[in-house]
Amino acid sequence: MNNNFFNNSAEFLNRLQRSKAFLVTKSNEHVNLMQIGWGYIGYMWKKPSMIIAVRHSRYSYEVLKNSDEFTVCIPKEGEFEEQLKICGTKSGRNYDKVKECRLEMAEGEKISVPHIKGCDSYECRVMYRQSIDSELLDKDIHEMSYRNNDYHVMIYGEIVAFRKYDED
Repeated sequence: MNNNFFNNSAEFLNRLQRSKAFLVTKSNEHVNLMQIGWGYIGYMWKKPSMIIAVRHSRYSYEVLKNSDEFTVCIPKEGEFEEQLKICGTKSGRNYDKVKECRLEMAEGEKISVPHIKGCDSYECRVMYRQSIDSELLDKDIHEMSYRNNDYHVMIYGEIVAFRKYDED
């Protein structure tokens, strides 16, 4: 296990801002994937942390309501492009994205949620969930991102393990 989470934070943020990351969740034995493009990495409550944004309407949020774990997987530049596209356009409610994308999954080190082989992976335990409060949101941000009032829930996760893509 590689505990040096923040050596890769620049790559994490670079890929994330271009929606080049996977969120992996798990409900019972069903693994779900979602493409994500918003997030944060840093320290919160004296713990290495990651914050992800998931809309209330997404199947991944339904899974996360009943789970205290998630994994964020960051592919190398130019890899998994087609899989990211599928995971950004299809719902896991009635679609097996792992099977469709032909992704090879590996067991988590510290959590039950797996990671995608070939990606840098951040295993996280949920510390806190916070819904966006429209009353407190900047009007320009609301206009840009929430015209249909489909707000995000911010999921705060403690990073409990990190794995480089070449450590699988």
